[in-house]
Formats: sequence, structure tokens, C-alpha cells
Amino acid sequence: MTLFGYRIYRKKFWGTAAVMLLMSTVVFLGMLAFFVNTWMSALGSQVRIRFLEWEQQLADIQEWASEYVNSLYGNEKLMEDLAALFFSESEEEYLSLRRENSLGSPAQIRYLPADIKNVLIDSRNKISSVTLRSESGKKTIWLNNMDVCLSFDGDTDEENPFGNILVASCPVRDPLYMGQTIGTMEFWVSSIDIYGGAGDIPAFWEIRKTDGSVLYRSDPEKDQESWITLVAGETENSGWIRDVGGNPVFYMQMESGQSGHRYIVAKDIVSAMWDNVYVLAVLLAALMLINGGVLLSSYVGIRSDANFLSLILSMLSDMENGDFEEMQNRILPTRHRENEYGMIAAALQDVGRKLEGYIETEYILKLKEQETQMRALQHQINPHFLYNTLEMLRSKALVQNDRDMADAIAMLGMLYRTRMHKKEYVFLREEFELLEMYLKIMAMRYGDKFVYQMELDPAVGGMETIVFWLQPLAENFFAHGFDRDSEYNLLIVTGRRENGGACIEILDNGAGADPDKLPEIRKNMYQGNDGPEADIGLRNVYMRLNYFYQDGFRMEVDNREEGGFSISVFLPFGTGKQKGGGNVYTTDRG
Repeated sequence: MTLFGYRIYRKKFWGTAAVMLLMSTVVFLGMLAFFVNTWMSALGSQVRIRFLEWEQQLADIQEWASEYVNSLYGNEKLMEDLAALFFSESEEEYLSLRRENSLGSPAQIRYLPADIKNVLIDSRNKISSVTLRSESGKKTIWLNNMDVCLSFDGDTDEENPFGNILVASCPVRDPLYMGQTIGTMEFWVSSIDIYGGAGDIPAFWEIRKTDGSVLYRSDPEKDQESWITLVAGETENSGWIRDVGGNPVFYMQMESGQSGHRYIVAKDIVSAMWDNVYVLAVLLAALMLINGGVLLSSYVGIRSDANFLSLILSMLSDMENGDFEEMQNRILPTRHRENEYGMIAAALQDVGRKLEGYIETEYILKLKEQETQMRALQHQINPHFLYNTLEMLRSKALVQNDRDMADAIAMLGMLYRTRMHKKEYVFLREEFELLEMYLKIMAMRYGDKFVYQMELDPAVGGMETIVFWLQPLAENFFAHGFDRDSEYNLLIVTGRRENGGACIEILDNGAGADPDKLPEIRKNMYQGNDGPEADIGLRNVYMRLNYFYQDGFRMEVDNREEGGFSISVFLPFGTGKQKGGGNVYTTDRG
């Protein structure tokens, strides 16, 4: 039967598909809300930065204008011409006053509009015109094709055609009577020069005057003009509104502290999604891939279960019919899950009866196997037979006056007895003594080609440790570092007290390890490796010491700069799994 031939698997597959569709929808909506919030936050940050730039620019212009007015007081001739402008009601009267000032002073008369021209042509301050306002009326100074122009506007309050933002209004006092104000200098800028750079903001924006009229705006689209009307009724600086179609719209509004203008920005969700359509496309594609992967994995798994169930039913049929050969020839899948419990349970009732004879046969075979293993154990070497044999060989060596051979046999027997004694813990000095026995035997074996040095600080000699962990580290040297063709093979073993513990170092002058294989050696020592090439000696020593000392224990291996291999072991005081669970470190008792 196929996968969809079983009702339980049909329901499982389509249920998984429905759950994945629901979860994907929830995830997509959640991610969409997250992205929209992120996009609007980024828009808000961009708007705030731009608004602060404008405010700083207006503040700089105001400061510059104030400094310019103050600088006029230091120039007597400019102040005379400025006063003549303030007191004149027409250009003829202004020229008459300039003539009188020229006749009454031997110094050259100054022309204020010419000085203000330097202000107007300076692109840094963006000032487009200067207005002089007094009881005699209003005068405007501006540039026309780099020529300075002066107009007498009388008392009219019409909007300045040469600048629509009053950025600074500075009173001018009579230099002879500083308590008396003779007029006001007004500095104007164009909204295009200040706000013209707002076109890079990806939203609809508008700048309004204090009277509610539009000063500057981006090109409106669709129902964007109605958004501003809705925002005007909001008291919050930022938030969400809904347009006439119910579409959510994000807005921000800020009021300038320098010019009093109101800056409004609005953007709807649909526009934000279109601006980031590629991000949404990637999100949808990722969700579709995840859904496809999950459904494919579910389909493969369920189909495997269905195939297995079909196979089990066929095997049960074979077993019921007593056709065990056909059953054994079938290839069983590795996966197993309990499904269709009723059919399997009914078939297993007959299987149990037919397998009874097979189980009895297997039981007898197991008993025979255990009996064979017991007989093999009885033929193992008796340790006492080995001790007696070694002692006999030592006696013969003494009779033949071969003292070195006798000592080697004696040390070998002592090493074997110590290991068979099954003593779990020894003092560190005893461990060094056992190692020295082994090294003496190796020195006898290799003669002058091998030299060893051992040094142990008495301060750590009474430290309790596990037995037989130094010898495997020394054996590592003879297995990998000893050069039979060299006339000088050196092994140095030292133990000293260091930072709350004992530092044991084993150094040799061999060829060292292949630098490319050092990481593999360390990994094998720390984590283990089941491969045939793995060095189990370092791994076993590390595991035993790490289990015994636990916290604070370190074991490191590396090549020496002088040549050879080094093993460094740090055994901490006051920790470890001692026989009674007490302190590992014991003071030296002799």
C-alpha cells in the first residue's frame, strides 16, 4: 500500500501541511509588523536628523546675523549710512542725507547696501535679502544678477518677494544714545535654500507657516494631502492614523524653535511595503523554502513509516505461515515507529508461539558460550608463577655475576607486583620512584644511547595522586620520540610547586610531533578518537587525572622550540576524588 493508503498517515501529512501554512502566515504577519516598525523607525530617525540639521542651520544664520549687526557699531561711517536709511522715507531723501554726511566729514562716506552685498553673496549663510524697518517705512536690499538693489517699500506689510523665511530680526540702537532704537534689521532666507534638500526623504512631507499656509512641500500623490489635514488634528508628535480608505499611515510633526514653522511627514504602510518589496519577496521565498523543506521531510518520513508498516505486516504473515526463510530474506529499514497498533498486536500473538523453539535454541547456545569463556579464564597465567620465574632468572644472573641483568629482573618484578597490588593512590614521590624503576630498565636496554634526569620538589612529594600515570607518558617518548640512530636520547622529568599545585613536566629531545598533526593530537587527548591511529595512552592518562582532580587540572602537549616534545601537567592542591573524598594534598611525612 502507498502512503495515502493508510488513513493515519493521510491525516498526519495533511495536518502537518495545515499547521505549517498557519504558522507561516503568523510568522509572515509578525515579521511584516516588525519590518514595518523598523522601516518607520528608520524614517523617523532620518526625519529627526534632517530637522536638527535645519534647526542648527537656522540657529547658525541667526548667530551670524547678530554678529554682523554688532559689527556695524564698530564702523562709524557704516552706522551713519544705516541711520540715513532708517530715517529716509524715499530714495531722494536718502541721497540727500548721504550728501550731507559727505559734506560734513572729511572721511570717505560708506554705502551700507554695498557692505550687505558681501553678506548676500556669501553662500554659507544663505541670506537672500535684508529688510530695514523703522518709523520711516521699510527698505529692502537684495541682489539681482550680482548687483545690489535697494527699494523703498513704505509701510507695506506684503510678503517679501526675495525671501519667505524671516530667520533673524535684530534691533539697531543709536550709537550716541544706546538706549534708543532707531530701527530693526531683518534677515530673510528662501525656503528652497533651507528645505530644498528634503527631497531624499522617502515620504510625503510639508512645511507650514504659523498661520497654517504651506511654505514648502513635496509633490503630493493620491490622498496624501488629506493625510496632512488629519495629522493637523493630532496632538502627539508621532503615531498612526487611518486615511479615508482605512489604510494605516505613520506620521511625525515637529515645530521649529527657530522659525516657528511646522514640519509634517506622513507615509502609509502600502508605500513602505512597495519601497521594500525585495525584502518582502526574500521573506516569502524563505518561508516557502522552509515550508517546502518541512513538508518534504514529513513526506519522506511518513512514506518510510508506511513502507515499514507494509513490510511488518508482510513479515508477520510469513511468520504466521512458518515461512521464516522468506522473512529473513527481507531487508529491514533502520527506522522503527509504533503505528497501526491493533494489527501488529494481533499478529505478534502468533509470532510469540512460533518463536518459542528458536528462543530455547539461542538460550542453549548462550550457555555453551559462557561455559567456553569460563574454561578460558581457568587457563590464565598465575601471577605467582610469573613472580617465581622472575626470581629464578634473577638468581641465575647473580650466580653468573651479571649484576645488571639481576637488577633489571628485580625492578621488573617490583613493577609487576606494584601493578598487581591494585593500590589506587600513592604519594607523588612514590609515583616518581616507580617511573625511575621503569627508566632504569630502559637505560639498561639502550645503554649509552639513552639518558634520563628526574627532579622532584620535596614540597610536593607528599601530594597524593593516582598510581601509574607517569609511566605511560614516558612510554610515549619511546614509542614516538626515541631515535635509535641517535647517540644521545634525553628524557627530563621534573616536578615543582606552582600557584597552588604541582607542575609536572616531561621533556625530550626527540623529533617532536608533526606541527600539522598537533591539533589532532590535542583533540584526541581531550575528546577521544575511536580510530586505529589514535594515541590512547595520552587519552587514558588525561581521563584518569581529570576524573581524579576535576577543577583546576590541566594537561598540555606541544613541541619545544629547542626540539623535541613536551607534556605539561598541573595537579591542583585541595581537590580530587581521594579514597575518602578528602583533600588530595598531604604534607610530606618524611
